[in-house]
Amino acid sequence: MTIDARNPEGKALSPADRSRLIGEALRQAARVSRFSNPNKSTIRTIRAQRRRDIVTPLLCLFLFVLPSVGSTAFFGFYLSDRYVTEARFALRPAIGGAEKATPDAVGTTSSVPAQMIAQDSMIVGEYIKSRTMVEVLERTLPLRQMFSRDDIDRYSRFDPEKPVEKLARYWSERVKVGVESSGLIEVTVNAFDPDDSLKLTRAVLGESERLVNQLTERARNDALAESEREMKRAEERLTKLHLAVRDLRNRDGVLDAQKTNEANLKVIAEIRTQRINLAVKLSLLQRDLRDDSRGVQDIKAQIAQLDDTIARIEREAANQDPAQRRVLSATLTKFEELDAERKTAEKYYAATIAARERSRMIADRQIEFFSMIVEPVRAESSQQPRRTLFIAISVAVSALAFGLAVLTRKLLA
Repeated sequence: MTIDARNPEGKALSPADRSRLIGEALRQAARVSRFSNPNKSTIRTIRAQRRRDIVTPLLCLFLFVLPSVGSTAFFGFYLSDRYVTEARFALRPAIGGAEKATPDAVGTTSSVPAQMIAQDSMIVGEYIKSRTMVEVLERTLPLRQMFSRDDIDRYSRFDPEKPVEKLARYWSERVKVGVESSGLIEVTVNAFDPDDSLKLTRAVLGESERLVNQLTERARNDALAESEREMKRAEERLTKLHLAVRDLRNRDGVLDAQKTNEANLKVIAEIRTQRINLAVKLSLLQRDLRDDSRGVQDIKAQIAQLDDTIARIEREAANQDPAQRRVLSATLTKFEELDAERKTAEKYYAATIAARERSRMIADRQIEFFSMIVEPVRAESSQQPRRTLFIAISVAVSALAFGLAVLTRKLLA
């Protein structure tokens, strides 16, 4: 920069004016230099602020670095491998069988309702996770030793000294059961050894099949017992009707009212035919003989005797006889009522016998089949824990926590 030593009028400047101009020029140069190089002062300010701010690094350390490192070490190296064995099965009804549906009038059953299959599927699913299943497995397998070996991490290891209630709760974490709306049941068992996982899955399937057979066996036995009770009631009813018919025959002296009535009608018809013939013969004799003649009197006596016989038979069939205290028409009515009841009882008794035979046949066979869809196989690699996924989730949560902490701090500053 050069300074003109002359004023605007072209005269030379005095030393005082020259000093003033030089000072202004220096101040202007300083201002230009300060605005053209602002980084030095800004950097010094930022460095000073950084020296004073120690909270942000601490937040990063405790909210991001340590949790990320800890989750990586825990999920990546500490937790033991778990081997998962999967199996799928379904409960299916027997084709053409009569199952535990609502009993009908004779104690039989007609079909398998879908509600029964769904209910049994839910029962099996709950039974697999129950304490009873744990106790059954303990009787056949070293269940506590499988989950308490020394090579299992302490977080996942089970204490064998704990009671069975704790073991049942631990078992519910090792087994998963899913029941779909279609009736398909999925069972997954995870253990710390592939052979143990396979053994446990097979034992669970065997016990589940035994439970299904037990449920259907109870239903079959109930149906058979109900059929037998109904058959005995029908037999007693038919026996009472037979005794009532016998008592009526003994009391009224008639073996068969229907046949007796038919015989009486036949006799009356024959007697009327004889009477008609005698009446015709009498009219012919009366043309030639007198009324007091022997022949006419004999025919009249025969006709009177036939009329008495017809009247007596009709009186016995329709009127009360004080001497014998028997009315054939009333006896016939009673016989008809008892005979109708007897025929109905015989048909019902035959139906109960057939129903009892069907129930017996059903009781000897299985009505629900344990159909295996996916057989359990030995796992070749561990599927749990899902280390990469858990580590990624932990790092993401730690980063989010750190970011929210920094943002909240800036908003409150």
